[in-house]
Amino acid sequence: MDPGIPFADLLAYNADETEHWKRWFMEHPAALDLPCDVAGAGTVRKLLLHIFTAELVFANLVLDEPRPNYQALPQGTLEDLFGISAEAHAKFQRFLAESAPEQWTTPIPVGFGTLNASKRKMLTQAMLHGVNHRGQLATFLRQQGFKQDWTHDFILSKVMA
Repeated sequence: MDPGIPFADLLAYNADETEHWKRWFMEHPAALDLPCDVAGAGTVRKLLLHIFTAELVFANLVLDEPRPNYQALPQGTLEDLFGISAEAHAKFQRFLAESAPEQWTTPIPVGFGTLNASKRKMLTQAMLHGVNHRGQLATFLRQQGFKQDWTHDFILSKVMA
């Protein structure tokens, strides 16, 4: 038997990590404007924008909604920036609650050239993309003297038994 990992658990872990980061940046606002070359972002703030915008793009795609206009996304404050992730999270939760099984596996255009992917794969990409870049961010910030006060490992999270 392969029970897999429920997407609801991955989503919960992502939300928990995001809340830790939000609290941490409230306590360390200067870290937001550090120059940072991860994903070609330029600054830590722009890396967070990259992570959260990717989440929102995929959240919109799985709900058959148009891609968001990046320039129109509010991002001036920490609340605005993390609000992008909160919006994506709510949309992913809605998709999990309302989608039929056949909606998960049919490949659809992603909007990157001719790439097609199932909604299941898009949701997986959104979660793993964020985990990947937050790991890079954590390492970068520690190297700059900004240590986080929690462990990022899934096994130590409050998600799943």
